[in-house]
Amino acid sequence: MSPTKQKLLTTASKTFGKYGFYKTSMDEIAKSARKAKGSLYYHFNSKELLFREVVTSELDFLKQELTSIFDDHNADSRDIIRAYMIKRMMVMNISINYQETLRPEFYEFYEFLNDVILEMDEWEKKQITKILNQGVEKGELELPGEVAIYAEMLLIFLKGLETPLFLKGQYERLISNFDNLIGILTKGISKI
Repeated sequence: MSPTKQKLLTTASKTFGKYGFYKTSMDEIAKSARKAKGSLYYHFNSKELLFREVVTSELDFLKQELTSIFDDHNADSRDIIRAYMIKRMMVMNISINYQETLRPEFYEFYEFLNDVILEMDEWEKKQITKILNQGVEKGELELPGEVAIYAEMLLIFLKGLETPLFLKGQYERLISNFDNLIGILTKGISKI
């Protein structure tokens, strides 16, 4: 990525994060980046494409952070699940632009991000399925039925927490109890 494009993307991320998608203009982003508006449109044809790139960058960062959790193959799968869930919520808490996509009016009227969100969901389902399969193979977890279904349900659970934690500002108040909730969940599927 060229330095100019990177600067525009970084500036856009901060500006969208501060004012939101609706209240941010391309003029404002170009002005904040100290670049010509033409330069902004050269790299990003529209505000929607720019915002899509910003959200994609946040989700790529989330993937990087979550991928590092899988490095220790000898770790107990319950510890990996715990680390995954906690890290996911920590990164989502700072992913201000992704949080914007959680708003019903955003999701309803702007379909330009649907495939990005769906791709992230599929990626997460695969990662969670991998963790659960490892736990079953190691004899740490007992999951009657199809493991992929449990992975999907776990992802639905996590995504269901996003609105109250991030849009309703409950993250700081509730996150201290999140580890206890994870303990209850993992105890329920533990074989040992």
